[in-house]
Amino acid sequence: MNTKQVEELTGITRQNIRYYERQNLLEPARDTGNAYRDYSEEDIRRLKLIKMLRMLDMPLKEIGQVINGNLPLKEAIEKQQENLLHQQKQLQAAVEVCVNIRKEKSETFDVDTYLERMERMAKGGSVFARIVDDYKQVADEERRRQFSFYTEQPVHTAGMFKKALQDYAKEQHRKFQMVKEGMYPEFLLDGVPYTAARTFGKDGGIESPHTRIICSRADDEKGKREVQGRRRIVFQSIYSIGVNIKRHRFKSILNVAISMLTVVMLVFYLGSLSSTRQQFEELPEAIPVRAIVMNAIGTLRNGLLVRQQVLDVVYASPYIGEIEETAELIGHIPAADVWRTGEGSKEDALSGEESGESVRLEEGGKEAVLLEEGAEEFQIVGVNRPEITEDYTEEIHWADGWGWGRFLEGEPVCIAGNTFLEQHDLGIGDKAAFTLEHYQSLPLGPGLERSSLKPEKLEIVGVMGITEDSAAQAPQMIVPVNRVKQIYKENGKVYFASSLAFTVTDPMNLNTLKQDLVKAGLSSVVPELTDTYIGSALRMEDDVFIQAAIGLEKNISLLEAFLPFILLVLLLAGYLVPHLLLQGRRGEYAIMRALGTSKKRCTVLFFTEHMLLAMAGGAVGACLAAVFGTAGIRAAVMVWGLFLLCHTLGAAVAMWMFGKMSVAAVLSHRD
Repeated sequence: MNTKQVEELTGITRQNIRYYERQNLLEPARDTGNAYRDYSEEDIRRLKLIKMLRMLDMPLKEIGQVINGNLPLKEAIEKQQENLLHQQKQLQAAVEVCVNIRKEKSETFDVDTYLERMERMAKGGSVFARIVDDYKQVADEERRRQFSFYTEQPVHTAGMFKKALQDYAKEQHRKFQMVKEGMYPEFLLDGVPYTAARTFGKDGGIESPHTRIICSRADDEKGKREVQGRRRIVFQSIYSIGVNIKRHRFKSILNVAISMLTVVMLVFYLGSLSSTRQQFEELPEAIPVRAIVMNAIGTLRNGLLVRQQVLDVVYASPYIGEIEETAELIGHIPAADVWRTGEGSKEDALSGEESGESVRLEEGGKEAVLLEEGAEEFQIVGVNRPEITEDYTEEIHWADGWGWGRFLEGEPVCIAGNTFLEQHDLGIGDKAAFTLEHYQSLPLGPGLERSSLKPEKLEIVGVMGITEDSAAQAPQMIVPVNRVKQIYKENGKVYFASSLAFTVTDPMNLNTLKQDLVKAGLSSVVPELTDTYIGSALRMEDDVFIQAAIGLEKNISLLEAFLPFILLVLLLAGYLVPHLLLQGRRGEYAIMRALGTSKKRCTVLFFTEHMLLAMAGGAVGACLAAVFGTAGIRAAVMVWGLFLLCHTLGAAVAMWMFGKMSVAAVLSHRD
């Protein structure tokens, strides 16, 4: 068939046919008489195939590989499909830019902005695309670089090896040529040089009674030039690891599952330890420890005489907080309301020169009341915290600008009960003047006696409602405890608190606190002692706290005792898991070594594959622990890191032991 006829049959011009011949894509026969080209049916089919592939925009280089049998047609089509999809994305991006430019309202637009955007897109896309293309090229070369098959009969001699290779080539309809015989034969398959090796037993978890032959060829020098350096090595390693994980999928899943369960158990253990420690640290808030100063036999907690030495130690201690201190005084109200106004001065009245009567004196528009001595008594209590009054007050109505914060500063002010104010015709803003007494111990004996204080004048800044249940024991007037201390000072008296209680903020130092309080004169309650009003005993409500603290300390000690054992188990697991999983891959390792892969690279590949699976399983376990609340994200990440550290050390030892095997013994099935 001549050239004109070929043009008519294929639709390809004479010039293109000549060009394909120069590219070694076509080699028609020559007529012996006139040397004219004589195209065969095979040439026509080849030209049509070339035309079809060119219409798919496939490069001539790849078409040549397909025509020469170096690249299967389906693989070439798959690769070209990916290229066309990539071009489609680039074209779509260009279309979007065109659409955006058309949407511009003005004929002039910012060229620099569009150019910068397009260059950024092109640069980013090209870098990523180049990386992807390079990996695909390396992966494709690796797929074609090595293949394996099983023989029907065992292979024990060089002759049997050669026959097995010949039978395989015949079955695959490929051209075979032996180059070097032996147990590691070298041969050509379709003109491509290969080296073969054999192994026995399992492959990928499949038991095989026959011999597995693995054929490998050297790297494509042309591909090496296109993808050079470390990138090629990395891509080869990634591909090899991916293939091995897929081939040994059961072992891979087992590795991931073991790692996941190990991390979950480790998170649970460390979470329990952390939770127990946190409970121990929060124990003072969960079970507050209170202490109450009482008399020696433990029958009184109010109406005591608590020395200043004890107060100084309590207020200075760093282990104490929320101190509740009260001081009791006695006020006097006249037995009958006999009022006199307009005569004498306030100073005379307060000094007692106007005796036998009560006097109401005008002062700045408000009233001051002098209550005569020997009249009705009422209770005054000085407090240092508002919580003290909660037992007997319902609600406090304050004067404008007043509250507990200002009240406790110690100004000459008071809060009076609503009943008391109604009885004596007083209200918020009035100033009440009265005489005072306080309790002090008898010179001889355990009792108390009263001692007079100077008259006092206090402004009423609050009215308290007293509950019915506590009306009998509730005071009629509340003053700041600092004001009571000031009254004692002005009268030259030694101050004694009437009650003292506090919360221990640092119960872990209870023993130190108790020693300090003993030095201040406080001791334990002893019922056999003589009853007195002196606040000399301390009742510490710490039994529940101590029992809980002892229990938590035991739990912490027990969990911490297991920590070295847990770490040892992690290290052993890191060694045993890869050791057991790799035993079935000894033949694979030996084949890689026999085909020229260095020991270092084999070790790195196997180790990396195992650690990637362990990392993935550990990460899943850490995520599960964080999602289900066993531990926080930070704690889960720390546990994952601890697992990887121990697992890496154990796996490194396992790989070192694995690399000491005899390659020859494994390949000869003696190991």
